Parts: sequence; C-alpha cells; structure tokens
Amino acid sequence: MITTKIRKLLALGLMGCGCMAGLTGCQENEHIDYTLNDRVYFYETEQAMALVTIVTDMNYSFALKPSALQQDTVRIKVRVMGRTADRNRTFRAMAVADSTTAQTPLHYELMEGVIPAGQYEGYLPVLIKRTADTQDKSVTLYLQMTDSDDFTTGNPDMLNFKLSWADMLLRPAHWPYYFGRYSTSKYRFAIDVLGMTDWEQATRFNNGSEPGLYTAAQLQLFAAQLNEAYQEYRKTHGPIYVDDQAEEKEEIYYAPNS
Repeated sequence: MITTKIRKLLALGLMGCGCMAGLTGCQENEHIDYTLNDRVYFYETEQAMALVTIVTDMNYSFALKPSALQQDTVRIKVRVMGRTADRNRTFRAMAVADSTTAQTPLHYELMEGVIPAGQYEGYLPVLIKRTADTQDKSVTLYLQMTDSDDFTTGNPDMLNFKLSWADMLLRPAHWPYYFGRYSTSKYRFAIDVLGMTDWEQATRFNNGSEPGLYTAAQLQLFAAQLNEAYQEYRKTHGPIYVDDQAEEKEEIYYAPNS
C-alpha cells in the first residue's frame, strides 16, 4: 500500500516528468509556448529506515534552550517547482486564522522567504517568542503558502505547514525509529543520558559527517546505550514509566515498536 506521504513524493516526480516532457516538446516544436510560472511548496522531510516522508508539522521547545533566550528563528524548508534564476527570489506565507492559536506580534513574527540565486530550495523564517503563557500550553501557527511577485503556489498537497512551540518539552523534530514510541519521559531520559535533544538520521543524499546527523548504526547504538543506562538508573531510583497516569504502567524501553 502506498501511504499518503509517499503519494506526495510520487506526485512530485510525475509533475517533474511532465515539466521535462513539456520542455522537450518546446524544443521539438517552436510554436509551443512553455509559460508555466515557477512555483513553491513546503518541503520538510525526514527518513525512517530507507523511507523518506514529507513532514507537515514541526515542534519547538524553549525548555531545551538557555533561560536567557527569549526568541528564536525557525526555518522551514521550501522547494521550487520550475527553474532556477540568476537572482535571489522571494516568497511568502500567511497564517490561517481559524487554525492558528499563536498571536502576532506577541508570539511570533512571520518574515519573507528567499530562494537564493541558482538554487531550487530556500527557507521560510519564522521568529518565535518565549512568553509566560507557553509554560503551560503550546501555541500553534498554521501556515499557508501564498503568491508573491516571483512565485505562485505549487503542489496543492504541500502548501500548508503547522509550527507549534512552548516553554516545555515537546516531541523533537526527529525521534528515531530505533527509540520506539515517543513519550515525554523517554525523551527527558534520553536528553539526560545522551546530552542531545534531536536525532536526525543521515540519508544517502545527506550522509556527510555533519553535527546532528546520525547513521542508522549510530542510532541503534544510542538505543542500546539508553537501555543500559536505564537499568543502572532503575537499581537506585526505581522505574520510569511511559505514562505515569496510565492504569497499566509500562516502563520505558528504547527499541522499534516498544
């Protein structure tokens, strides 16, 4: 079965083939005018095993940052459907009011994005702010891509993106497949043991030795390290549960499907 997210990727490939076919037709028949506008769409991805999927939402936690940090800029990846250009081009997004709980300028400021000259990808920057009310609840900004002077909107299935943030622990952008099901208690223990807050898996396209990028083998070693550390912790401090409020208590464990 092809999942919805994979369908999106396949749709992009087909659209790309269609564009190439259109370009070939232009070369073979001078009377055909290829006039499709360049378009943009959100293109955040993550990899689990060999499967690359589209990410449509992102969480950010100020609780993982120094207390002096009162604001930060989150960059959401965007891709061009069309051609490169010999100059920087700008694009825009807007907040969808009925799906957004964050207030501007109290919680955020939405800025203009840039596709650099000669590039197919760029980022939409969003300035988010640490406020007293986010210590008790998260706020959400639901974004929708809009037309600009340089671009129209692209793939209709990839024009929306949800960004949530709070001053408390939220699920990281990349929770490894090898760590099993996510829970706040598992996340907190992983931070304490590994000293890391996010674990992005390297891909065959992006497998360089960059900080914050980990191979599948490294992530499996992290999982084993966490399980060993938990057994030592438990001897002195007792168990840690996935959910303290659950009637049937389940201790934390780091493994696929656990």
